[in-house]
Amino acid sequence: MNIDGTTTDSRDHLGMTPENWKRHDAKTDDEIRAAALADPDNPPISPKELARWRPPMLTKVIRNTLRMTRQTFSEIYGIPMGTLRAWERHEAEPTPAETAYLRLIEREPERAKLVPGK
Repeated sequence: MNIDGTTTDSRDHLGMTPENWKRHDAKTDDEIRAAALADPDNPPISPKELARWRPPMLTKVIRNTLRMTRQTFSEIYGIPMGTLRAWERHEAEPTPAETAYLRLIEREPERAKLVPGK
């Protein structure tokens, strides 16, 4: 594709072009680390912060995908609000049965509803 003299560069799954990779590969680990530390928009996290990090809970991912508030999700799928909140804050983990229900909600949100029509 060519628009106004520009060309579309081929990017990989990380958004990098072959030229980006050449520049990256030419840098030492220390240069890469220094560049990362200098980036105010995306500073590296410390090992202590990394140890505390947890991926988003399945419930929050599903809720966000369905564009539901905690209250609505709780009411429609019959999950107590306190339980939902505890899962999303990593204060509790869903049991295997609860995880199976969450996976059902993820795959078949309409069929999993306990409150029809909402």
